[in-house]
Amino acid sequence: MGGGGKTTSLFGLAAELSAAGMRVITTTTTHISKDQAGFAPASVSVDDLASLSAKLDAHGQCLIIGAPDGKGRVFGATSDLIAALKARPDVDVILVEADGSRSLPFKAPGHHEPVVPETTTILVPIAGLNALGVPLDESHVHRADIAARLAQAPLGSPVTTDLMARVLSHPEGGAKGLPEGARLVPLLNKADTEELARQGNELAEKLMAHGRVDAVLVSCLLRNPPILQAWTRVGGMIHAAGQAARFGAVDPVPHADRVPEVHPGRSTGQEG
Repeated sequence: MGGGGKTTSLFGLAAELSAAGMRVITTTTTHISKDQAGFAPASVSVDDLASLSAKLDAHGQCLIIGAPDGKGRVFGATSDLIAALKARPDVDVILVEADGSRSLPFKAPGHHEPVVPETTTILVPIAGLNALGVPLDESHVHRADIAARLAQAPLGSPVTTDLMARVLSHPEGGAKGLPEGARLVPLLNKADTEELARQGNELAEKLMAHGRVDAVLVSCLLRNPPILQAWTRVGGMIHAAGQAARFGAVDPVPHADRVPEVHPGRSTGQEG
């Protein structure tokens, strides 16, 4: 969900996973342009799923599409159909595009979106870092009025890392529709320059301060590999056992039979 690279990341990830031997379905719970549908090596209609397994055998991935909407786009799959597809033994991964953004790099969801299937295990709100510094208005941000309300910022103010972090982590923003037990992993795309990568690093740290965010990825999807930074949480690190002989100790460590206490925490730097 979001803006700034949904379709590119969806088909890029599908290609990586299928190359690794997984059988991948791509689809949308809203609609996708006919041109974008051409990014998939194979597709089947929701009314003709009998050929799905054969196309997965041949290509490793397949796009599932519905009827045309009369505006140069096609609909995708319903949440019920996605749940049925997930239960199939010949499917390993399902990737879903859950909303639209009018091709703008940053957005807030409307009242009717995103359409997130209940079977979702990872929800990925996407934002383009090239939105940083632009005015918070409809020319630059999709549904700027909702983004302004969620971030408690005036319309027309510049989009900052603080503003973007508030929207992406908000339960009515980037975390909207997050099923219970699912992970929230924002993707900060278009880190095309050193400065945008630095700002992505700053934004990732702010997002990781929110308890509902499980990980953050900073990317430039035009590069190979596309992921520049991966921020994750850590529970703790234990250095224990032995008698520390490498450090010159020869006597047993006092209280070595005690179990060390571990406190959950978060990473404070980059993990690649």
